[in-house]
Amino acid sequence: MKATDVTQKSSSISRQLFDKMLQRIHTGQWPVGKSIPGERVLMTEFGVSRISVRETLSMLRALGILDTSHGRRSVVRKMNAEIVGRLFPLLLTLEGEQTYEHVFEVRLAIESRTAYMAALNRSQDDVAELSQLLELLRKQTQETLEDSVKTDLRFHIRIAQATGNPIFPLLLDALGGFVTYVQELSCRGNPDRRTRAMQYHEAIFEAIRDQDAEHARGEMESHLRSSAGRFLSEGLIKAARATPLTG
Repeated sequence: MKATDVTQKSSSISRQLFDKMLQRIHTGQWPVGKSIPGERVLMTEFGVSRISVRETLSMLRALGILDTSHGRRSVVRKMNAEIVGRLFPLLLTLEGEQTYEHVFEVRLAIESRTAYMAALNRSQDDVAELSQLLELLRKQTQETLEDSVKTDLRFHIRIAQATGNPIFPLLLDALGGFVTYVQELSCRGNPDRRTRAMQYHEAIFEAIRDQDAEHARGEMESHLRSSAGRFLSEGLIKAARATPLTG
């Protein structure tokens, strides 16, 4: 058997084992907060080699699904927005353009609604905090890209909080890794894009401040469609595949 065939077979076994282990976590057979069986037990139960077990455990740890910080045994972690958000850049790199489009569709659906609901339900405190974030973002647009991208995400999550629905900010927080990754890639080396995005943010804020729900929804949709259109039409997906993921 050729070396490449051996590698492919090993990879296939690891993927199957990965799916089986995830299924045990999903069904509660391996409960959150509890240790999973040791390597020897897993090798016997699944009929696989130690190498396959270790590869799969490493994948689960890297994704934040298992935790080994409290001892040698791996413990099932509770999935939260931070962990889910870390998975998006990996999924996007593996799946390519179709996945980018799918996530943009989800974000468009969520954030068009958050802008609409924020305009209806926002308080004076919401307006004040959004105004402060907008001012900070305006300053950072002329400075560090990394800082402005983080503030950009905070601005969008703060809009979601202003809706009064606690699920909206959780969903956006889960998408945070994807959003910041795409924004950094899209705006890198192109200050004009950052300026246009800033103009959209100002329009969204003004509509929320004035409690013009339809206008807020429309401006948010235009903003997101503009970002998606640039990213999907200018060869940035190919660049994303070649760009190392950080964080």
